[in-house]
Amino acid sequence: MGFILILGLIVVIFLYDTLAWGWVLFKFWGWFVLPVFVTLPALTFVQALGLMFVIGLFKNHNTQFIKKQYTMDNMGWFTWVMPWATLVFGWLAYMLFLQ
Repeated sequence: MGFILILGLIVVIFLYDTLAWGWVLFKFWGWFVLPVFVTLPALTFVQALGLMFVIGLFKNHNTQFIKKQYTMDNMGWFTWVMPWATLVFGWLAYMLFLQ
């Protein structure tokens, strides 16, 4: 039972991370990429999710040992908040500089 719970938690975290960053990519594409490169097509949300999966393939997966004191293990909330903080700062840049 414990294994299934942990596996389910991993799936939920993975889906949340992908959906959240996919939404950020979807919004940023419309705000920042399309006005500059007008011949590019608009992304749908599903296409943005697929692109996030592709980007995930190229993310740095650090396998070296780092002392606990130098890691952000105690900042689990950071994973949940970071996409939305990025979206807010991107929205502010869009409203201040591009509107």
